Amino acid sequence: MTSAAYRLAAARLRREHHRDARRGATPAARVRRALAEWRRRARSRAQLARFGERDLRDIGLTPAEAAMECAKPFWVG
Repeated sequence: MTSAAYRLAAARLRREHHRDARRGATPAARVRRALAEWRRRARSRAQLARFGERDLRDIGLTPAEAAMECAKPFWVG
């Protein structure tokens, strides 16, 4: 992930944290949201792993980039 992507991810996490604080989100709600996000990431990466070279080219990824994304654990954004 590039440093720009890390900055964008960090900014997104800050926005989510502030949104939760404003809404008074409970710890249980934050856990449910995190679990849902982890499931989404796991499904997305599993689907990406099944793509062929042509499919990857259509979405602008190289096989190496796709392999790097698929190798990430589900809890890493």
